[in-house]
Amino acid sequence: MYPMMVDISKRKVVVVGGGRIATRKLQELIRCGAQPTVVAPAVSPEILEWAESSKVLLDRRAYKSGDLDDATFIFICTDDPATNKAVRSEIGPNQFLNDTTDRNNSDFINLATLRQHDYLVAVSTYGNDPRKAKQILHEIAEIINPTQA
Repeated sequence: MYPMMVDISKRKVVVVGGGRIATRKLQELIRCGAQPTVVAPAVSPEILEWAESSKVLLDRRAYKSGDLDDATFIFICTDDPATNKAVRSEIGPNQFLNDTTDRNNSDFINLATLRQHDYLVAVSTYGNDPRKAKQILHEIAEIINPTQA
């Protein structure tokens, strides 16, 4: 894996799914300047709120062929194997997939991050143990700023 930071505000981002994992991914995508498209028949209250305030574009329906057209980054965040397989089958050569159900299908994974106003610290366990990455970040936060950790 090659670590890097990407300006996603200039790219089309599609998130398939509307539950807890999708909500968590979307929160960070919005924070980083994206206006993701969400495709899901049911979504969390947070996603509805973001759609109402135009932070995300919402298609409240099942995934269908063509939903990934022109997308650079795609996130699979469903627990439906048939939908996940359909999304994976449509990934093109210039598209990057984050399959939250199986990192082995992913072109990229997200790092655990600690953001402060003037720096960002990122930790990765290569997707093997996200809880360990969060614990390491917590320990780093205590060292950097013990009163706010």
